[in-house]
Amino acid sequence: MKTTLFATSALLLGLAAAPARAQTSAARMLQYSEANKLPTYPLYISDQKTTHLVFPFPVTYVDLGSSGLIAAKATGAENIVRVKAASAGFPESNMTVLTSDGKLYSFVVNYQHDPKVLSLDLGAAGSASSAQGEAILSNSPIPQGNLDAYSRQALAAGGTSASESANQLSVRAGNVGYKQETLFFPLHVANKSNVTYDVDFVKFYIQDKQVAKRTAEQALEITPIYVFNGGLKKIDAKGQLQQVYIFKKFTIPEQKQLIIEVYEKGGGRNVKLKLTNADLLKARTFN
Repeated sequence: MKTTLFATSALLLGLAAAPARAQTSAARMLQYSEANKLPTYPLYISDQKTTHLVFPFPVTYVDLGSSGLIAAKATGAENIVRVKAASAGFPESNMTVLTSDGKLYSFVVNYQHDPKVLSLDLGAAGSASSAQGEAILSNSPIPQGNLDAYSRQALAAGGTSASESANQLSVRAGNVGYKQETLFFPLHVANKSNVTYDVDFVKFYIQDKQVAKRTAEQALEITPIYVFNGGLKKIDAKGQLQQVYIFKKFTIPEQKQLIIEVYEKGGGRNVKLKLTNADLLKARTFN
């Protein structure tokens, strides 16, 4: 009997001690230290100015601590968040951002009428491989800064996929470039006349090589995701223009061709180039 009572007492004592051990274990799990704290960034925003946060990877999640904050991804960019105050003098709040590489960013947000910092690069302290300070376009896997760098390589590489001249205007398509599911079409335009040339627009479309008579011509226009030097429209007399038109990867069916047309604004000096699928398949890669 004594043995039974002793065993029963020990069991009861063990059960009583179990919650205490569990609480001690839980308390240890909830302890805070410098090792498990995530860094928190101070952020000051205004209702009069917009603050932009540039992350090294695309943003997948944004949480706002209160309705005093307004935030959204910048139009056309996957890694830029714009933040603004909904009204002046909101109480201190917080904002959390998650990026596609799994990193969580935490901000303590306060109101400031005239913030001194309106653009914050969260990738500046990261590795050299991150897209520091660069927009990652929504329709391209390549940051804009890299698109510019590859475009310069495409223009410098030389080569000719197609060329045509008319009315003292020469248009040459350099060798196509390729990087990360993206095609680069370098375009060299030379105005050999004494009259300024104003580019109205450049059109890319795919159409049949042979179009039967009395048959409507089927053409599929394709739109670039980015144009390097796209803001340049005027070519001085005896001047030149170099641009690169960038597209998501595509190929051309054997019986079709790619047409590039350069149109003059308010004039008739229009030039048309023709490329085949073979021109795309021999595209150069970039360093």
